[in-house]
Amino acid sequence: MNLKEGIGKLVAKLNGSESGALKKVTGNFIYLSVLNAINLLLPLITLPYILKVVGKGNYGIYAYVFTLLQYVIIIATYGFNFSATKQISQCRDDKEKVNVIYNSVMASKLIIAMLLSVILLSLSRFVMKDEQAPLMFIYGLGMVLGDILTPLWLFQGMEKMKYMTLVNASSKILFTVLVFIVIKKADDYFLLILLNSAGYMLAGLLSLWLASRQFGMRLRPVSAGDILYQMKEGSAVFGSTFGMYLYRNANIIILKQFVPNEVVGVYSAAEKVIKGFQSIVAPAAQALFPHLSLRFKDRPDRDNIALLKRISVPFSGLVLLLATAVLVFAPWISDILCGGVEFRSCVPLIRLMTPVILFGEINYLIGIVGLINMNRQKQFFRSVLVTGVFSVAFIVIFAGRYGAYAAAASMSLSEMLLSVLCLCVLIGIAKKK
Repeated sequence: MNLKEGIGKLVAKLNGSESGALKKVTGNFIYLSVLNAINLLLPLITLPYILKVVGKGNYGIYAYVFTLLQYVIIIATYGFNFSATKQISQCRDDKEKVNVIYNSVMASKLIIAMLLSVILLSLSRFVMKDEQAPLMFIYGLGMVLGDILTPLWLFQGMEKMKYMTLVNASSKILFTVLVFIVIKKADDYFLLILLNSAGYMLAGLLSLWLASRQFGMRLRPVSAGDILYQMKEGSAVFGSTFGMYLYRNANIIILKQFVPNEVVGVYSAAEKVIKGFQSIVAPAAQALFPHLSLRFKDRPDRDNIALLKRISVPFSGLVLLLATAVLVFAPWISDILCGGVEFRSCVPLIRLMTPVILFGEINYLIGIVGLINMNRQKQFFRSVLVTGVFSVAFIVIFAGRYGAYAAAASMSLSEMLLSVLCLCVLIGIAKKK
C-alpha cells in the first residue's frame, strides 16, 4: 500500500464510508500533487535562464523585493487559509453561511493589504534601498490583489482542489512564457515583478469566475461584525503562520543588510531549489487538513495523537529518502537548476538547507494539521515564536561573518528546533490525558 492509499483508507475508516472518503482524499492528493509539481517545475525551468540573463546581483534585488511583497501577502492572508478552511469544511452544505465567510474573508484581506501597502510605500526610501526597488514594489501590487482574489481556503474547505490546480497552472504557465518573451537583458530584472503580477491577477480572475460558477459565490457587502469575527478566528493561526513565514523568509531581507546583492542572489537560488523539493511532499499533509479539521472535532486528544502518529511515521520515512537524494546529488541538481558551473556556489548552501525538506514537512503535519486542528493554536504559536526569535538572532549574529552560510544554517536549525518544540507539546498533551 502506498502513502496515498494508506492516508485515504485511514480517513475513510473515520468517516464510516471507505469508498467515499478514499475518493475525496486521494482525489485532492492527486490534484495537490499536480499543483505542487507545477509550482516546482515551472519556476525551476525559468531559474537558470533568469540567473544567466539578469545576473546574480540583479536577481538578488528581485528576490529582495519579491520577499517584501510575500510579507504583504502573508499578512493579508492572515490565518484565513486555515481558519476559513476549517469553517467552510464544517458548514459546506449551508450555501448562505459559506457565502458570508467568503465575502467577510475577502474584505478582511483587502483591508489588511491596503493598509500594509500604504505603510511600506511610505517607508520605501528606507526599506527598499535600491533605486529600482520602490518601482518594483508598485509593479508587484498586482501580486497582492491577485492573491486576495484567489480564495484557496474556499476550494480547500470544499475539497475541490482540482480547480486550484487549473488556476495555478494557468498563472505559472503565463509567467513562464512571459519570462522568455520579455526578459532579454540584465536591465530587464525589474520587470520580473510585473510578470509575477500578471500571473497572480490571472489566477485571481479565474478564481472569482470558478467560485461563482461552482459554488454560487457572489461578491457583496458584509458587516463590520463579520469582518471582526474572521479577524478573531484567524488571529491565533495568523501568529503561528506569520511566525513561520518570518523565520523561513526573513533570511533574504536580513542577509541583504550584510552581504552584496550577488550573494543574496546565489542564496535565493539555492533556497528556491530546496522549497521546490519541499513542494513534492506537501500535498499529502495539505489533503488531510480539511478532513482532519472535521474528524478531530469532539474526539479525545489521545485518539487524535494516535492517528497523527500513524500518518507521520510513513510520511517522514518517504520525505527522508527525498532529502537524502537531494543531499547526495546536490552538485548535479545545482548544475541543472541554478545555471551550470558558474553557480556551483549554490551546492554547499543546498546541502546545508537539505534538513529543511524533512523537518519543514514534519512541522506542517504536526503543527498545522495536528495542533491547530486539536485547538492548540496558542501552544503552536509559542513554539513558532521561540523558533522565529532564534532564527532572526542567529542570522543577525553570524551573517556578517559567514554570509549566506549563516542564513542556510539558520533555516535548517530553526526547522529542527520547531520540530522538537511541537513534539514536546504533543507529549505534554498525551501525558495529561
